[in-house]
Amino acid sequence: MTEITRTERDFQRALLHLLADHTFLSLSVEQICQETMMHRSSFYRYFDDKYDLLKHTVNTKITNLIDESDSSEDELENVVDYLCSHKDIMRNLGTSHSNSSLYPTMVTILADIMLTRYENGVNDRLIKTIGTFDNPETTAYMLSASIVGAFYWWRNQNYETSKKTIIKQANKFIEWLTTKSNLNGD
Repeated sequence: MTEITRTERDFQRALLHLLADHTFLSLSVEQICQETMMHRSSFYRYFDDKYDLLKHTVNTKITNLIDESDSSEDELENVVDYLCSHKDIMRNLGTSHSNSSLYPTMVTILADIMLTRYENGVNDRLIKTIGTFDNPETTAYMLSASIVGAFYWWRNQNYETSKKTIIKQANKFIEWLTTKSNLNGD
């Protein structure tokens, strides 16, 4: 599990709580501070801005979901379960279209998380796949854009595709990617 301070955890919880009812783009640092009942100086001691808080929150959540998994198949299922059980947050985290300013931000956040996990030698299936290519950074951004794009698609079609189908397709994609990278010697 990711080790964070109580203050960081409180700000992350506040963000997730606020995202249940407010879009990310409409939130202010002041609102987040009010939710935690902490001063702005405390916020800025740990985070550069609300986007930095979002990055840390997503990283903590993904890391914890993966660390709680018993197998590589469970990793994906835990993440998809979280998305399904927090649809209100997911709706407010994104916007209704991919040309929003948050779309490239989410791609960058996810790619940065992948690259950090890769550099730290994390051994989950997706991160291992990144390492099979000549340029892990490019691969991380391509995968991140694919994941964020799929998330926006799923959300925009009101999660009508079943969780089981999403997990099956994601597993096939990861298997395909791993097979292709091994065949090409990339």
